[in-house]
Amino acid sequence: MITMLSYILTTVSLESPCVQQPKYFSNGSLIRNPVRYLIDTCVDEDQCFGWGDRQRAIVTTYLISLLSDRQFGIYMTNPCALENFLAPNKVNWIVNKDELDDLCTRHFYMYNDHMQHYQQHEMIETADFQVLFPEDVIYFHTAQDYLPSIRRNKMTADKIPWLHIHTLGEAYGYIMRHLFVLNNSTQAIVSELLSKHVQNHTLVCAHVRMGINGVDFVRTPKSELRVIWDFLLRYNDKQKYKIYVATDMNETKEYAMKLFRDQTFDTVGIIDQMHRSKSCEVFRRVIVEQEILSRCDILLLTRSTMGIIAAFMRNKNHGLYCFFKERIFPCTIQVLHELQNIM
Repeated sequence: MITMLSYILTTVSLESPCVQQPKYFSNGSLIRNPVRYLIDTCVDEDQCFGWGDRQRAIVTTYLISLLSDRQFGIYMTNPCALENFLAPNKVNWIVNKDELDDLCTRHFYMYNDHMQHYQQHEMIETADFQVLFPEDVIYFHTAQDYLPSIRRNKMTADKIPWLHIHTLGEAYGYIMRHLFVLNNSTQAIVSELLSKHVQNHTLVCAHVRMGINGVDFVRTPKSELRVIWDFLLRYNDKQKYKIYVATDMNETKEYAMKLFRDQTFDTVGIIDQMHRSKSCEVFRRVIVEQEILSRCDILLLTRSTMGIIAAFMRNKNHGLYCFFKERIFPCTIQVLHELQNIM
């Protein structure tokens, strides 16, 4: 079994230019690079998985950047650049990688394939990240949720005190809105959809994550969909309600469009799962769908991290429901973070 120490050592990129000739001022004092970086990384060879997993990685990396006094960045090119769809809000996370290539660099991987789950969390809880990461640039690769462990790290009280004020779900929503706004093209798509189809109606939404055999585990069995349709049929009044169903399966979308044809609308783009698709249109559609879900008056969730984070971004309990094992029940964002481990 790989120990924690040997695991950390093996994450050093062999080609990293970490043995450099030191540079000095004329008075003989050593010049050190004034800015160090921690960069959430998702490139072609990475196991980035879906948008929800990528958001969990972004939250983890951002918080560790605060603990390690590093400039946060995102380098996501799988399947295309994140800035094609989103823009920085309060933090400039766009990275010019060419400017960093000559700095001392390390790639750090945190996947369950490499370490036992409890070992990863123990390391996050106890690490002094300024000691753990001596290099100028850390490219951080993960798809895991380490927010609870980061909150237990003893450095968090001093460096991220607001993390102890918020619930875990509230922290997710705050960080997503703090880091991102829709870029102009994505904002135009969302604004047009809402102004054209919703207007003054109450927006009722369901995120029906199906999962596909052979690619993903089944999240919502087809035999249980009737419970979701019965729930949405409560709002079968086109004078009051608009209905939006986000899903990862064309068959489910087509049925929803037929069942609520006078009330529903669709998002532009290809329906597919991000972790198996190389299409930028799939990426754009997922981001547009999540933004719409975050604005719904009534939101029903199935088993999906992307949908749960949409609820965190929505940041209200009123009208929030969860579907689990043929049962629909009211949810709160305070408990959704724990529910995602069983839903």
